[in-house]
Amino acid sequence: NNQRQGERKLQNEVSQEKIMGNYLAIYRPINILFISLAQWLCAYYLDGAASSDSLASGGIYYLLLGTALCASFGYWINDWLDISRDVINKENPSTIGSYSQVMVIAHLIAFSALAIVCGAVLGKWFVVLFTFTLLILSLYSSMLKNVAIVGNAAVAILSFLSLYAVIKLFPNVEYLLILHFATMAGFINFAREIIKDAEDANGDISTGAKTVPAVFGFKALNSSVFIVLIFTVAFLVVSLYFQWNYFRGSLQLVYCAYTAVFILIPLFYSAIQAMFAEHKQDYTKLSLLLKYTLFTGILSILFF
Repeated sequence: NNQRQGERKLQNEVSQEKIMGNYLAIYRPINILFISLAQWLCAYYLDGAASSDSLASGGIYYLLLGTALCASFGYWINDWLDISRDVINKENPSTIGSYSQVMVIAHLIAFSALAIVCGAVLGKWFVVLFTFTLLILSLYSSMLKNVAIVGNAAVAILSFLSLYAVIKLFPNVEYLLILHFATMAGFINFAREIIKDAEDANGDISTGAKTVPAVFGFKALNSSVFIVLIFTVAFLVVSLYFQWNYFRGSLQLVYCAYTAVFILIPLFYSAIQAMFAEHKQDYTKLSLLLKYTLFTGILSILFF
């Protein structure tokens, strides 16, 4: 009897851990961590006079929280409206379907209300930003993601704004540098969103979505990813020329070497690979490589 009770207790603990793990997975914690890390590093390292205290008193944590709440809203509403596609597209689809409609709506209302409160603490510009973000994410999940390029561009714009918002909160941040990192985030996420359309093509097409592969085909999709990434590489090279002036001595060469090895070459390699991608696993590898490049791009902020 004691052995059976022990086994049942262990099974219950494992089951509870699995339920909690599935719940947290809806939030995409790694993605939210990336966004928060990028915002904090931009605010701290791109302003020579910044300190932990000045960031805290300036409201950085309200910005991080408000952005994280908007992102959580986007993930929850997208998974909720995408249940039928996820079953087709993913080996491990979101478990959001196990929650009641009331529970999901309660989460969405809480995310929205708390995000607006964070915006109100920071000022009118941030109330507008978070409201705009919530609106775009709602439209994206219900309509825009079914429209070729438009949905992809919407996510790219929000990626840009998430970093550009830092300079609206901390005006002493170097404008050219924040513009560089925000633009790079936008371009890379734009390419990733198009690639994710290729990954999810089966479910999208079967449910009538007019995404890039459904409307233009995979060759056109590959070409569009190639063009976006080559343009991103060109932008990076030009931006690197202007960033050169922020460094002195050997650090100039170290920064250029880091950028070349960990950002420039992976982007160029991704562009070439995109032209030859055919299968779902090819696009999955490309998406992961671009996610890696986003992370190395975030780490490059530490040089400043």
